[in-house]
Amino acid sequence: MKKFILAACAALALTACQTTSPYSTDNKPQIVTTKTVSEAKSAAKAIFTRPTLAFRVVRETPNTLLLRKSLPANVNDTNPLKDRTKGRPDAVIKLVFTPDNGATRVTGDNWIVLNPGHPNKDTYNLLDTPDGSRLKNKMYEIR
Repeated sequence: MKKFILAACAALALTACQTTSPYSTDNKPQIVTTKTVSEAKSAAKAIFTRPTLAFRVVRETPNTLLLRKSLPANVNDTNPLKDRTKGRPDAVIKLVFTPDNGATRVTGDNWIVLNPGHPNKDTYNLLDTPDGSRLKNKMYEIR
């Protein structure tokens, strides 16, 4: 019984130490801003394309912004999927701008594409990782 309680406590402690995100594909990060859709989209472009983040706009519609950047080659050193990766993976962010009672609601999505440009590319959503919270923090700058 003593070993069982000790094992349960250890498992609980390890679970509590894991880093998770409150976001998922069903619960995407959102912010509401008083800016119009076009002003919010312009602000998002300025934030995500600045040299420190270095995303580039690959597709733009009246209510959507799709941004992409190639990650550095050394990202594969810590990538748990590095055995499936050939070359540099791409980071992709999708922002959707929706009018909401005189304001604008911005919803974000974030994923990584392994083997971009190859027929066997893999896409992994990053919202349930710490990157989901990082995306939300950058989205706050749109306000």
